[in-house]
Parts: sequence; structure tokens; C-alpha cells
Amino acid sequence: MGKPQDHDDDPTAASSSVGLPSEFAAPPPDSFTGYKILKEVHRGGQGVVYKAVQESTKRTVAIKVMRDGPFAGSSDKARFDREVQILGQLNHPNIVTVHDTGVAAGCHYFVMDYVAGQTLDVYMAGERQQRSVKETLQLFGQICGAVNAAHLRGVIHRDLKPANIRIDTDGQPHVLDFGLAKVATRDGLTAMTMTGQFVGSLPWASPEQAEAVPGKIDVRTDVYSLGVLLYQMLTGRFPYDVSGPMRDVLDRIMTADPARPRSIRKQINDEVETIVLKCLSKERDRRYQTAGELGRDIERYLAGEPIEAKRDSLWYLLHKRIVRRKWQIGALVGLAVMLAVTYGFWSRSRQMALSAQRAAEALQQQRI
Repeated sequence: MGKPQDHDDDPTAASSSVGLPSEFAAPPPDSFTGYKILKEVHRGGQGVVYKAVQESTKRTVAIKVMRDGPFAGSSDKARFDREVQILGQLNHPNIVTVHDTGVAAGCHYFVMDYVAGQTLDVYMAGERQQRSVKETLQLFGQICGAVNAAHLRGVIHRDLKPANIRIDTDGQPHVLDFGLAKVATRDGLTAMTMTGQFVGSLPWASPEQAEAVPGKIDVRTDVYSLGVLLYQMLTGRFPYDVSGPMRDVLDRIMTADPARPRSIRKQINDEVETIVLKCLSKERDRRYQTAGELGRDIERYLAGEPIEAKRDSLWYLLHKRIVRRKWQIGALVGLAVMLAVTYGFWSRSRQMALSAQRAAEALQQQRI
């Protein structure tokens, strides 16, 4: 999973946890029995991540070590254990898999897939030319599929951002870092943060996260963050200004209308804009209700089918059916024109024949 650069260094990317102090004493490299540490690849708010090799299988893995080691508080340990449990139950090719857990020099750690590649933002900015809208939507649809796999298990990520999505060398996305994830239960969300405490990464947060009311956090919170991600992927910008004092940014997340994507990039059409803005609705009931619904609308758009987000427009549905069946309709129109022309020639010929017949009959009557 190694993440060479995260947004924890960005002052706007506020999180519920602060970064690890530089003096944090990680376990010695030889403390991880059965693993050979290659290098440190990330140091963030919840731990240190190492790239390593499992000696028995020679497989390259990532080892995440819990911050503060033996001095970690009960809440940190509970969060760390919860991430292991969540990743252990999510079986999806675009979500990292946990392989092992243990304790090294008093520090808890777990072993997971190492994803070689780039974070989503670096990947999107790495092309010489801007990726097409179609290519962007194809990649985003895969991300929705991974998040939906978590949603089907009742898991809410709560921290979806480019740094937590890596694109491997085959161009496949992998959703990472479920350290802030929560599991929905009949009684609400397990171990939910107290009211009034912001949880997440500020620029990608939903209005309900900005409001810091635990009872409003559900899978639609992730849908909003996915909308911010898609907006960024398509335009290279945030939907609204996310710079400045935290209070001002929180207010804009809760109240500011997103700039229309088509005003930024002309290749974005009305349908794609509708999908993006539906994700970014301030009202949860007006968003896609799951990442699966969002992903299915992306698939419909790519297949040329009507999207659910515009089902209330009769003219739109009629237009989509005409466009989708343009060859069949064109052939029918061509056939109709050909028949009309043929009928016109036949009608004119018949009229001329009748006229000639009447003239002949009249001439014959005159001779009689």
C-alpha cells in the first residue's frame, strides 16, 4: 500500500488525528519476524508504513505500524484493530487485503498488499495530455465499485481522498486507509466520534461531516466525497474554495454551491455534469443513495443509456432513445423517404397514364 506522499502535509487536509511526531520511535527493522523491511514509505496521522518482503513467500508487502507504539491510548488501539477487522472482511480486488498481524517491540502492526504505483492525484496529473472524460469515468467507475463493496458490508470510509486511492502499474485503482472507517449497525455506527468533533480530510468532507453531527453520517457521506473526487478528476479543481481558515472552509462545504463543471471544461456535457452535481447535493436524500447507484449511472452513461439522475425529463429520455437508436431510426427514415419518393413517382405515373387514357377516349369519341 506504500504511500510516498499524503495530503497530511496540506494544511487544508485536516484530520481527526495529527501527524506522527518526527521523534516517534518505530520498531527496529529486524523486529518484524518473517519480514525484511526495505524502506519507510509513509508517515502519517495513524502510523508508519514500510515496504517489506515476506521471507517465506518472497512477496512484497506493506506493513503498517500503529502510532505511539506501546504508549498508544485505548482509542488508538481500538481504531487500529477496527481497521484490521474491516479490511479482513472486505474481499474486493480494488481494496487492499490484510495478510497478517502482530506485535514488534511493543508496537502493533498489520501486513497488507503493497500497491506499487501512484496516488490518484499524481496519476491524473501525470499524463502529457488531459485524460478524456470517458477515460476518467471508466477509472472512477472502478473506484465506485470498490467503495460500494464496503457499503454492502455496512462500512463507511469517511476519508476518501486522492491520497487514499492508489493506481497500480496496470491502471487499476485500490482504495486504502480505512483507519477512520465506521461500521453501521442497528444501533448506529460503532465507536462513532463524539458530536462536535470533525472527522475526515477537510477538502473532501461532506456537509454532515462539516456539521459534525454523528447521526447524519451514513454511506451518502462517502457519495459526497466521491463527488468531490470526480469533480477534481474532471476539472482539476475543487467544487468551491477550500483554502483559508477552517471555519470558513466548513461554512463553504455546508452552504456554497459548486461551480458548474461545464463552465470549467467544455468537454463535460449536461449528463456528466448532472451526475457530478447529484453527488454534491447538500441534501443527503437528493444524492445517490450508495456508491453502487452512482457506479451504475456511470455505466449507463458510458453505454449510451439514459442515466437515472435525469429520469424525470421526458424530453431527455426521448432524445436518448433517438440518439441510441440513430442507425435504426436513420434506416427507417431512409426507407420512409424511399417509399415516399417511390409512391410519388408511381402516383405521378398513374396520373399521367389516366390523363393519357382520358385524352385517348375523348379523341375516340370525337371520331365517332
